Amino acid sequence: MDKLRYIRIPFLILILLTSTTLLYDSGRTAHAGYFTDMYNNIKEFTELPSEINEIKNSYQQTLQELDRARLSTEMYQKQNADLAEQNQQLTKMVEQLQAAEAARERRAERIKTIVITGVALLAGYFVLTRALRYGMSRTNRL
Repeated sequence: MDKLRYIRIPFLILILLTSTTLLYDSGRTAHAGYFTDMYNNIKEFTELPSEINEIKNSYQQTLQELDRARLSTEMYQKQNADLAEQNQQLTKMVEQLQAAEAARERRAERIKTIVITGVALLAGYFVLTRALRYGMSRTNRL
């Protein structure tokens, strides 16, 4: 048993050294990952101001575009109101021109009727006077 004890002790020492080495190495690997993560976090933290500046610039640019769009919309609304007013004026003018055209047509029709009536009256007068003369000359001959 004594022999077994001598074999057991070095074997236990070997297991102990192996386990401590493995634990020590795995701790170093975790340690290296910790420093890498910390370095990456610090690097990202130092890059944040530039990203924030980019976001601010993008925000300012978007605000400027929004202002331009708002001004453009206001300009189009004003132009639309002006065009609506101009359209109303043109509609009134067209109505006035249509009324004037209708009045002119009525006046022309009235003049036409007066002329035709006058010509018919004159023709009737001449025909009637000729018929009367003919009738009178016929009664005078008999």
